[in-house]
Order: sequence, then structure tokens, then C-alpha cells
Amino acid sequence: MIKFTECLNDTWDYFFLTDPANLLQFKKEHNLSDDLMGEFTTNDSAELAIQEGIMIPMSNIKNQPYTVFFNTNGQTSIFKKDTNLLLFEKTGYILNVINNEVCLITVPYLKNWTENNGIYRLKEAVKAGVRQKITLENGYYAITILGGFTYQDNIEEATFEFQCKQVLTVETKSSVLDIGFPFLIE
Repeated sequence: MIKFTECLNDTWDYFFLTDPANLLQFKKEHNLSDDLMGEFTTNDSAELAIQEGIMIPMSNIKNQPYTVFFNTNGQTSIFKKDTNLLLFEKTGYILNVINNEVCLITVPYLKNWTENNGIYRLKEAVKAGVRQKITLENGYYAITILGGFTYQDNIEEATFEFQCKQVLTVETKSSVLDIGFPFLIE
């Protein structure tokens, strides 16, 4: 399991899980503007991106530090420990990885999503440790999102766990019906 601490939402109430290269390709294929946040809030491109496994939006992210786990090898969930409190478990998400990486990003990056701005800034933020990135083999993944509280160094922390399980079919589509689910941990 891969662990990140002090993950912040950049004062916006969203996180997005995506392969940055796939999101850029999606933008180009659908002739979307560089302001993906504007596109996602004014037309159906966000719903299409979710259904195609391009991104997973997470709304109602409270402005607080989070501990984030990426469970990529089927390990027992961090929430199975007796001292931890699971508040929600959301299944049915699909994520398509085309560039061997998955990042947890925030709204400011999507406001100017280009190779030179959004992706370059994201790479620099990953190097600085303020954005989270993992390496995954290319392919489609079923994503389960768990949220709640875990004890980290004897301190209760708001926590997300992303369980990533590779699936074989490219015909896989997201089966999430409630794309506006509030991922609120408080």
C-alpha cells in the first residue's frame, strides 16, 4: 500500500483522480478548452469523462489535511483495523491508465490544462511533494473509494483509500449512478 500524508485540496472542495496524459488526450479528442473546470461545469463532458474512465471527481472535500492510501495489490484495507472508522465505501468507478501514472489533483490544475501549464505544474508539484502520484501498469482499473478516520501516529486523521484492481476488458464503463456523492469526512 502506498501512503501519502498532508494531502490538501488547495482550498477547493474537490479532488480528481486521473491519468494526466489521458485527461489531456480526452481534452484534445473532444475539442475542449484549456479551462476544463469551465467545460466540466457547463456541458456534459464531465459525465462523459467519468463514464469513459478518464477521471473520478470527488466533491465536498473539506479543507483539511488528508492521509491517502493507494491499495494497488489487494492488501487488507486500512479501515479493517478496529481503531479506524469507515464512513463510506463507493464502488463502480473505472479509471483508464495510458501513461503508467495516476494522480490526485485539484481544481487549480484543471483551470489551464495544457502540456506546458497544467501537466508541467502538476509534475513540479509531485516533485515538491504537494501532489500525489503513483505508478500503475497501463490498463483499466476498477476503483473503490473508502473514506473515514484512521489513526496515524496516535492522531486521528481524515483518510481516503483508493483500491485499484486491474480489469481485463476495454469495454468496461463506470457504473456509478450518483456522480455527485459527497465525499465529506468530518
